[in-house]
Amino acid sequence: MKKIRILSMLLAVAMLLGVAACSTGNTDEPKNTEPAEPTEEPTEAPTEVPETGIDDPLPLEYAADFTVAKAFTKDMVVQRGEHIRVWGWADESENGKKVSGEFMGMFTEAEIVDGEWVLTFKKKLAANAEPGNNMRIYTDTKEVVLEDILVGDVYMCIGQSNCAYSMANHWQFVDKNDAEKYGMKTIDKELPIRLHYNTAGAPTKLKRGTTDVNKDVANNSKWRKATTAVANPFTAIGYMFAADYVKATGVPVGVIEIDGNGLPIGAFVSNEVAEKCKTDTFNSKKKYYVTSGVNADAGRYMYNEYMYPFERMAMAGIIWYQGESDFTEALTAKYVVTFCELMNYMRGTHNLINKDFAVYFVEFPSIYPNTTGASQWAYMDIGKIRAKMGEIVTKLPNSYQIVSSDVWADKTYWNSLHPNCKAEQALRGAKIAMAVNGEGGMTMEKATGPIIESITYSSDGKTATVKFKNVGDGLKTIDGDSSVKGFLGLVADDTLNKKEVTAKITGKDTVEVKASYELKGLAYNAISENYFGVEINLANSEGNPAGAFMINR
Repeated sequence: MKKIRILSMLLAVAMLLGVAACSTGNTDEPKNTEPAEPTEEPTEAPTEVPETGIDDPLPLEYAADFTVAKAFTKDMVVQRGEHIRVWGWADESENGKKVSGEFMGMFTEAEIVDGEWVLTFKKKLAANAEPGNNMRIYTDTKEVVLEDILVGDVYMCIGQSNCAYSMANHWQFVDKNDAEKYGMKTIDKELPIRLHYNTAGAPTKLKRGTTDVNKDVANNSKWRKATTAVANPFTAIGYMFAADYVKATGVPVGVIEIDGNGLPIGAFVSNEVAEKCKTDTFNSKKKYYVTSGVNADAGRYMYNEYMYPFERMAMAGIIWYQGESDFTEALTAKYVVTFCELMNYMRGTHNLINKDFAVYFVEFPSIYPNTTGASQWAYMDIGKIRAKMGEIVTKLPNSYQIVSSDVWADKTYWNSLHPNCKAEQALRGAKIAMAVNGEGGMTMEKATGPIIESITYSSDGKTATVKFKNVGDGLKTIDGDSSVKGFLGLVADDTLNKKEVTAKITGKDTVEVKASYELKGLAYNAISENYFGVEINLANSEGNPAGAFMINR
């Protein structure tokens, strides 16, 4: 094995020398003896050095032993267009020694510092679904090979029970012949999709609610090819988002599921965000941080146990389906600030190039009370948090609302808190991602409906002009009514006046809203039972519904 390592090093050095020779014109190719044609103007030197993917070997001894973080396994996807970081650990006695790495023509090395090493592959790779690309991490005495790595887009799919809602749940209720909604209980295992399943149902040994973090994946989860058996327990919206994207673009997709049933946002934030946003308090009796919300107890543990091990992994974005447990007045008021702080924190750790990666959050669909049997718990009045989350697009750049007001209208279903409309939500999310990435022939107005851009008020505050983006050829009402339905005024911060105001379309991208009182803010689609085409009707020229919002003046 030592000879193999030496040969690899000699090859890397030879490649470097070849690059240097090319830059000086010193090659073995016969020289062109014909005089060069004069140019009218001298060409300027390139401003950027071409990426070779080859680093100079470090003048250090190799470490005798090392481990690779379990976030990296065979059958994974690494992020296209990014510098790929791979990390791991070694004994402190190995400090000052090195580890090498090779992947798809790239070579790099890292020094072990304080018992940790981080390899950075610096060439930005294009999407690649070809099998057989292996990553080698090695010294002169040890080698770790991660087999069959694809290059594409990596997403974290994060949330509570509607994120945890699995393909098995989906298959239980969807028509088994509905291929468009992935009704067949078998999936195409040839699609370049890779899944990594992390859930609060697979606990780790970390004490929850403390500032302690899992440095590494601690629940035996790993990357897997998306077979029917692997997808069965996996997040339905996450898998179908990936499948829709892959089928339209051919770009491989990897999804990391992070879910905790019934948990409020205080369980998903990092230590830094928890302290900054005061999402929890230390309980001296329990000896851990306690957060607030439905099913709330320990704070920050979803991040510390399940999200922290991926903190430096490059990714395309986040799919977020959470917030139902933050529906109370006090939590709703704080939600957007906390969410944006968490996303900004994560944007500061994951990527080296595309730091403002996309964030796709799901708008909660209609929900209807069920007053029969033992299922009354399945209703929560989530209209207000639904609308408040719509404000995120005005606060967080490169964030996108997966509008869902038109995907669920079954008032007889026993559990519309967990509606079986994940296929529709996943498809809309995938279309938005295609529009964001400029792939699949998708445009934003085809992918989604009008999204709030700004609100301006008259001097007396009784009239508001709302400007939207993604209107296509112009705003319209889906039912042809001259009045826009679904707007409500605020009489104080986050305080709805349940009596509708009057609203009408006044321009290609504007709606004018009038009230008999001074508006302290404005909301749209803030009633839990609202359904597009009945209680709300604003759409773009493609017929796609407008996103919910609630914004204080």
